[in-house]
Amino acid sequence: MFANRTGIREANERTVLSVIVNDGPLSRANLSEKIGLNKASVSAIVKSLIEQKLIKEVGIGESTVQGGRKPIMLELNKAAGFAISVDLGYDYIDTMIHYLDGTIRNRKLLPFRTIEKATITSDLVTIIQEITAKLPKSPFGIVGMTIAIHGIVHNNQINFTPAYDFTDFPLAETLQEHFDYPIFLENEANLLALSEHAKHSAYHNLVCISIHAGVGAGIITNDTLYTGENGLSGEIGHMIVQANGNHCTCGGKGCLETYSSEKVILDTYRDITKNPEAIIPDLYRAYAANDSIATKLIENMVDYLSIAVHNVITLYNPKVVAIHSEISRLIPDFPEQIKQQLPHLTAQNIEIKKASLGEEAILFGAAVVTISNFLEVPKFELK
Repeated sequence: MFANRTGIREANERTVLSVIVNDGPLSRANLSEKIGLNKASVSAIVKSLIEQKLIKEVGIGESTVQGGRKPIMLELNKAAGFAISVDLGYDYIDTMIHYLDGTIRNRKLLPFRTIEKATITSDLVTIIQEITAKLPKSPFGIVGMTIAIHGIVHNNQINFTPAYDFTDFPLAETLQEHFDYPIFLENEANLLALSEHAKHSAYHNLVCISIHAGVGAGIITNDTLYTGENGLSGEIGHMIVQANGNHCTCGGKGCLETYSSEKVILDTYRDITKNPEAIIPDLYRAYAANDSIATKLIENMVDYLSIAVHNVITLYNPKVVAIHSEISRLIPDFPEQIKQQLPHLTAQNIEIKKASLGEEAILFGAAVVTISNFLEVPKFELK
């Protein structure tokens, strides 16, 4: 439909929209006070945004202590368009459609999928067509799609993927032949960090650690996503934790993810128990029942992750480290187990927690990318 929403260009208009998006509902007088623009300018901008169908009047607020006419309140018109989020895991495709405030319209998870270059384009086209078929009409329709890649992404290009054969595969360009809205690719740990920051804007410095087939970190420093020179920043799964250790897909030896990724832990559990059909909840149930095999595997996982968390803290000095994985969601004290192994220097004055948005966190991060691009606002918060 369009490559960008060209209606909002002026800085004042973007500022007004940003305040309404993040702080609404609020009145024109509230906007004038928050932004420092005179009431006439605010009224003109509000009129333009209403005409564009980006905001709407939603009712009557309370009058001031001085009395007078009660103000009309304004908020984002969340149904003006929709954002698509996709998480391409090593054996699943998770999809979500969001309203423009980030809230969920619907989600579809497709587990136990074969993810490979030869079929991914046709698979995604079919899936996206199915989940969008019954969307209601809206002023802007679908405003974009962001896809989480479990690998290194830079400038919307896939540079390396250990879990599937997408290295140097032009996925965005290939999909763009089928869809007329912007398509963004981003590392899944970066999206995790964006969702955590959007949910907790007071976390100005944070690191989110995503544990799936590999281990990655999304890094927010001074409210900005840090990706490094070519997108390699945060690839802590390739941090060496064991000299001359296990071989890794990156070509190194002793990388963190060869000891503590969920896939490695689960594959090891399947081999030891001779149960190739075991899944993460089976491992958790064995761990909760004090099974010695499961307990040892989780303990080893925590040991190596503690090394990585310690190194991350000494490098970036975040306020918060958030952990995201199926295992960490199932084990209540998983973050605390990691913190207990940290030296006093790095353990003090830091919060180690589970990702706030649970298993959907990466999808919410994808929504942040899509919606922020469409609205052209400098900040986007998830309620």
